[in-house]
Amino acid sequence: MPLFYSIVYLSVLLLLLFVLARTAYAFFIGAPILYTPKKAIRDGLNFCGVKAGDKFYDLGAGSGRSMVIAAKEFGAVPTGFELSPIFFALTKLNLIFSGVRSYDLRMDNFYAQSLDEADCVFCFLTPKAMKKLAPKFAAELTSGAKIISYGFQLPDRQPDKIINNGYPGNVFCYTVE
Repeated sequence: MPLFYSIVYLSVLLLLLFVLARTAYAFFIGAPILYTPKKAIRDGLNFCGVKAGDKFYDLGAGSGRSMVIAAKEFGAVPTGFELSPIFFALTKLNLIFSGVRSYDLRMDNFYAQSLDEADCVFCFLTPKAMKKLAPKFAAELTSGAKIISYGFQLPDRQPDKIINNGYPGNVFCYTVE
């Protein structure tokens, strides 16, 4: 029996290390572990004119709140990318319990994903991540696609609109040309 308990203990420890390592890596590549206010999400989606059937991408889905709002209140079809197994599970539960039926949630690095089908991309990422994503947005997003960034601007780019209706950070809205 001691060997059995050692194997179980080691397995649990390895699983815990895997989960913590992926969560730390997600934070390291540019996704802060902070929540975007729901009002900021709604304001950005409203300004960008997100509508039923639009393909909405969330880079670093976190709790899934932007995916739920985009789907339930705007009729968009959300796709979320989340590296952290903890937040991936949280997003999945949030989508299920919110009654969102049509979505795509991937435990993947958003830098490695194609964005060419997105009508609107939402992100709450660090300035370093925004700098790295700027050429990806330019290369992959089609003309007319919208980018909503909470907290941080795209470098060397003027937003179409900066919104702040009392939440801690600004919402920066962009249209791809």
